[in-house]
Amino acid sequence: MSKVRVPAKIIVMKEQDPAKEEALVSDISRYANSQNAVRQSDLSANKPFHVDIERLSLSVYCPDGIGRWFYERAAGSYNTLLARDGTSPAKLRALKESVPPSRKITKTELAKYAVAWGGNADVVSLGAQKCFDRFMAGMADMEAKGTAFTPDVAYYKDVVSKALLFKAVHKTARPLVPAFLANVAAYTVAVISQTYGEAFNLERIWNKQGISPQLVKQIEIWAREVNDRLHETAKGKMISEWAKRPECRDAMFSQPFSSPSADIPEAL
Repeated sequence: MSKVRVPAKIIVMKEQDPAKEEALVSDISRYANSQNAVRQSDLSANKPFHVDIERLSLSVYCPDGIGRWFYERAAGSYNTLLARDGTSPAKLRALKESVPPSRKITKTELAKYAVAWGGNADVVSLGAQKCFDRFMAGMADMEAKGTAFTPDVAYYKDVVSKALLFKAVHKTARPLVPAFLANVAAYTVAVISQTYGEAFNLERIWNKQGISPQLVKQIEIWAREVNDRLHETAKGKMISEWAKRPECRDAMFSQPFSSPSADIPEAL
């Protein structure tokens, strides 16, 4: 190895503004790797928003005071955590019990949960990377307008609650629809958000770390309706392609879905 030489490029950063420095680092990474299949989500890992969410995930515990959720800001960091801290079978088992894989949220998943809750199921249907790009573009717009925010504990708990809700919708709808489950799940979450708005109690989902049986039953009803309406409005088009279009979103919500049950705890 003594004769091996490895070329290196050293860039001296002279930018004093942290935000501009971070943007420059991101641009350097993007253009230096333009010949490789580098995902935009990977290049966004060091943006302050994701750093803040990761910091919150390390300090905010579940209501039981033991478990935590894990925000995978950098690809593979969950496995790195297991390798670093799970140094014995007992420690690894305890770590997986407190931070199980089911409580891992990636950057693209966070974008999907947030965008679906925002009612833009058509954007979610574009796929993970395009949905993430739209989500980050929205963040950039807020920053440009001077309305950017720093995620706090309340925001982080809402993120986890939306993750729990989306996962529950996906699980509930799976046996009910023969195909296009991802599209049905995204639009069903949008229906819940559009129906209840700010009256929906995300904090209850955080406190219970799950949704109520009453809400599950309501999801079953709406998932079937969403599936039927997707097929009706598509008029022969491929559902997965039709679901990506703003015209589909408009058609889906051009008329109301069935009224929700009155006994759903999350809405009381």
